[in-house]
Amino acid sequence: MNEIAKVKKEVKLSKWAEMVRQRNESGLTVTDWCRENGINLKTYYYRLKRVRLAVCNEIEQHDIVPVEPIAGTEITAEKIEISVGDVKIFLPDDFNESTLRRLLGVLR
Repeated sequence: MNEIAKVKKEVKLSKWAEMVRQRNESGLTVTDWCRENGINLKTYYYRLKRVRLAVCNEIEQHDIVPVEPIAGTEITAEKIEISVGDVKIFLPDDFNESTLRRLLGVLR
């Protein structure tokens, strides 16, 4: 697709996205909004589908970048840190909820 066609497509999608935003903010049903704005219901849903596909395609284009841990950093499964005064408690993120409630009751 050449540059002019890309720009035209982006402009069209931008206008359609604005149309969808206006409909959402209107508080009207799709049918009522389309009737008030002279837009065919099938046309509205076609444009909505195209806007959604464009958003999904944009999301899919992001690269996943692997992250390497920094040398010398300690990797632990501890995710929760509780501090009460001078006492610090480190717990894994899958720590039992009822046991955590009892622990917090004791620390109060």
